[in-house]
Amino acid sequence: MCGALLLTVVKSYQLNTMFQRVELTGEGLQRIPEKCAGLHIKLFFMRNNQAESTMMDYLNDQLIPPDPSQKPTARSYSIRYYDRVNNLLSIDFVLHKDPGVACDWSKKSVPGSKIGFFGPGPKVLYRQSADNFLLIGDASAIPALMALIDQIDIGALINVVLELEEGCIPFIDCQRKRNIQWHWLVQKFNPQTTVLPLVKKLSLDFRKTSVTLAGEHKTVVCLRQYFRTENIDQKSLYAVPYWSHQQDEDSYRVKRHRAMNE
Repeated sequence: MCGALLLTVVKSYQLNTMFQRVELTGEGLQRIPEKCAGLHIKLFFMRNNQAESTMMDYLNDQLIPPDPSQKPTARSYSIRYYDRVNNLLSIDFVLHKDPGVACDWSKKSVPGSKIGFFGPGPKVLYRQSADNFLLIGDASAIPALMALIDQIDIGALINVVLELEEGCIPFIDCQRKRNIQWHWLVQKFNPQTTVLPLVKKLSLDFRKTSVTLAGEHKTVVCLRQYFRTENIDQKSLYAVPYWSHQQDEDSYRVKRHRAMNE
């Protein structure tokens, strides 16, 4: 992972009622690897009245000590797609009912808007040599999971388990159409009685299956524990909580890092 970049918005448009897609460009994005689907990145949003140069000073640790009123707001996202020919990075933002910093920025951004970028992280979201793939998530994980679906070998079988709010229209944004089994659930934040029974019913051989698990904290922690009891190989399990029900992102940060280190 190299230093911070300053990226420019090329286009911002609404995909559907769930997502806003922002296309970004900038020198340095060429460091993104070929197999980049879903890789973790950080975006940095300028504070009100903050200058671009000041934001980059903070990201490059040139201002010591930092002024909290000027420090950019950081949020974690996943690479949806990188067009190497045109040097365009696509990021999908969930359109929340109560928009936060990132969601609000994505809707208001116009060509020429600036944003800080750091990454991508090195951790791959799946084991490429697996025979089968199990992808589990909710709305927050859809961009990463859709990116993986398009990158996984077309001959492999993929089971996708998605939890969505009641009444939410499923959004499938992937090019691949073959060898996928979709499983839809209403998100009730009680994985022991919803997602876990479904996963068990699939009766997958975890010696040959790569599991990618992302989304709400309680669900990720519950299912991660189950997969560990099944003695799944550590390299075949990617499990990262993105958010926590009824908790804002800033206050959730410490809890999230603790869960990732367990």
